[in-house]
Order: sequence, then structure tokens, then C-alpha cells
Amino acid sequence: MQTFIGIGSNINAVENIKSAMEKMKAEFPGIVFSKVYESAPMYEEDQDSFLNAVARFETEDSIKVLISKLEEIEKVLGKSKKSKYGPRTIDLDLLLYGDEVVEEGGMKVPHSKMHERRFVLKPLCELIDPEFVHPEMKISWLELLEEAENQGCKISEDFYL
Repeated sequence: MQTFIGIGSNINAVENIKSAMEKMKAEFPGIVFSKVYESAPMYEEDQDSFLNAVARFETEDSIKVLISKLEEIEKVLGKSKKSKYGPRTIDLDLLLYGDEVVEEGGMKVPHSKMHERRFVLKPLCELIDPEFVHPEMKISWLELLEEAENQGCKISEDFYL
């Protein structure tokens, strides 16, 4: 199943994103990463900027197993966040799992807010055909990206793969 994961951090962000990518490479063979983008925080604006990227890989893992693997990587990297939209050491979010639409146990795939976040859509469009459509909304990724055009999001000058 083609899978897309959002990666984000704003605490020691360069170090934490690189560490997350290394651990994901070890766990998911054939993984590829987008460029890393810098964006202003949303919702809670009194915090440092975020670094964000998206990863793509094929997996036979179930969603449950996949989430467990992502949570283990977050745990190893010392994931901490004191509030829902506050500062975080690392965040690994399942964005897409093929064209599956799943809602169970508080988890939603496709990710419930990805369509409104330029810092997710911009790197996603590097790794997916932007003419493909959101599995639920039936709108192309490119159209969704254009709708989020007013949000600041630029390639990070501090991060090199």
C-alpha cells in the first residue's frame, strides 16, 4: 500500500527531523522524502517555526501496525508536546494509506486537517501526482494546495538531506 507520512518538529527541529528520517529509512525500505519546509505555527502562534516534510513508501503493514511503528519512533526520539498545537520534538502523522478512508479509535485517514495545511500539501505534491484527488473530498491535491496559497511555507535553508 502506498503510504504517506507527515513529519514535523519545532524543538531542535533539524536534529529531530534528521533522526526521524534515519529511523524511518531503517524501518521502511524504499522510503523517499520530500524537501524540508519551514512554516509559521498555526493555531498557537507564540512558538518557534516548524520544519515539515513528507515521506512516501510502500508497505504491507496494516494501519494499526504502521501507527505502532510510527509511535515507537516518536517515543525513541522523546516525543513531547504539552498542548495539541504546541511545540513538539517530533510528530509523525499518517496522512494517506493508499486510497483508504478509515475512521476508528480517534484516528482518521486521510488525515483530517491535511487538506487545509500548506506545510503538508506542498511537500506532498512533490511525492504524489498533484492531479490525483483527495480520496474523500474528490478535489485534486493541486487545487487544495492552491487554496492554501496564502499560508507561509518555504524550503528550509537550514536543512540539507
